[in-house]
Amino acid sequence: MSGALVIAAHGSRRDPAANALVRRLAEAVRARRLFDEVAVAFHQGEPRFDTVLDELASESVTVVPLLTSAGHYADVVLPQALARNRRFGELRLRQTPPVGTHSGIAPLVARRVTELLRIEGIARHSASVAIVGHGTSRHRESRTSTIQLADTLRRRKVAGEVLAAFLDDDPPVTALLDTISLPHLVVVPFLIGGAHAGEDIPRLLEESRVASRESGGSRESGERAVIVDQPIGTYPGLVDIIVDLARRHAPPPAPRFRLRGGRSARRESGAVHLVGAGPGDPGLITARGLELLRRADVVVHDRLIGPELLAEARTDALLIDVGKGPGHAPYSQAEINGLLVEHAGQRRTVVRLKGGDPFVFGRGSEEVEACNQAGVPVQVTPGISSAIAGPAAAGIPVTARGVSQSFTVVTGHSADGGNLPVLPALPVFPDSGHTLVVLMGRANLGELANRLIAEGRDPSTPAACIQSATTPEQQVTRATLATIAEAVERDGLQAPVVTVIGAVAALDVGGGSAGQLGGGATLTAAIGA
Repeated sequence: MSGALVIAAHGSRRDPAANALVRRLAEAVRARRLFDEVAVAFHQGEPRFDTVLDELASESVTVVPLLTSAGHYADVVLPQALARNRRFGELRLRQTPPVGTHSGIAPLVARRVTELLRIEGIARHSASVAIVGHGTSRHRESRTSTIQLADTLRRRKVAGEVLAAFLDDDPPVTALLDTISLPHLVVVPFLIGGAHAGEDIPRLLEESRVASRESGGSRESGERAVIVDQPIGTYPGLVDIIVDLARRHAPPPAPRFRLRGGRSARRESGAVHLVGAGPGDPGLITARGLELLRRADVVVHDRLIGPELLAEARTDALLIDVGKGPGHAPYSQAEINGLLVEHAGQRRTVVRLKGGDPFVFGRGSEEVEACNQAGVPVQVTPGISSAIAGPAAAGIPVTARGVSQSFTVVTGHSADGGNLPVLPALPVFPDSGHTLVVLMGRANLGELANRLIAEGRDPSTPAACIQSATTPEQQVTRATLATIAEAVERDGLQAPVVTVIGAVAALDVGGGSAGQLGGGATLTAAIGA
């Protein structure tokens, strides 16, 4: 990577240690030698949001909000202040989502809680964990990441119970001791640092303990053991999250060639590139695919392509959404083929950006054939299919020695979107030693499971469904072949869903968190690297 990185934090004028913590994080990033410049900026402190850009020499700047939530500061205060810098209009600048919304935060906190419980000798089932965010009743979105983090940790069963509380919103920190039902309380300040974590939270908890005693409250609330951890800004893994955000959201590169008048140089003739965008995480597109996307004049994309990836296109590129969804198909396949041929015929470089791999249930071969018939140059850039990446992100290997030596991938509906597809003959996937992966099978899951059982598959065969694999919205449901459809309905999973049927579906080699493989290693490639 190159260019400048700005770590933007709220900061504090009354607590110099808070700003010092941000500077130490910047120094740790600087030591990795990934950026030409690494700077800090503060809402309260120096340099300020509205002056930091003027101190940089780079023309490409990535701003990472060192904030735990979206909301007023990330969405309004910071962008408006950056726009007041004198150099703002000269720079290629991109602001990333806040640190606290990154999918890697949950595994980071889960490991820390597990470590604390081990050090203190506390059994997981006897501990309550409280995620305490700042929050504010004036901006409701400031609550979201705290609540989502608590929900994720609750699903991962990191403790007997997991709650969310706030310093400046409901439910308040002062209600925790009366709310929890277990003898031990571990408080995780979901804050970057400062006096809120080290002083305010312990003070509020002690005040609530004293008030409970004086008012004749429950004896248990006054006797519970309380551990207040350091804020997440002190966690060693936070540097990795900052770097990952910068990689994913790097500004587009400067155009290599310009014609007079500032317009990009055009190819002498048009061409179509079918590019696989990968399974969902924008960082999982290939380096070649990202290069083509950034050069395209026209991007014809599927419904599930995320905004982060589309933001990598040139600002003057034409974006056309041709995505199909349940009951929604704005373009027929023939019309999509016509769009590709039409725009390439106007000497434009067209990228057909498709989820997963273009040739895995993506109708890519039909689009290639249409281009060939029209005499339009066409190339295919493969992508990572969700058939493999989806299970991997949930900790499920599609093959494993001694468990499964082969796998089959099928679509969950027929070509016309109606009845179930023709499945392989049963001997192709016997009860042991083979994995069946079903794509686009959410709507027909119950019928599919019943048919497999009717044809001889053991009803107790492990099964798993992964919703929105490799993204922050990933959700995993595990059951058996006989119960998977009911379990998916219970958990509310929505398309897109990857279904895995076979002994491997009972494995969990990576913790089952969104975009994660074992040990919390994030499934990302380097956008902008």
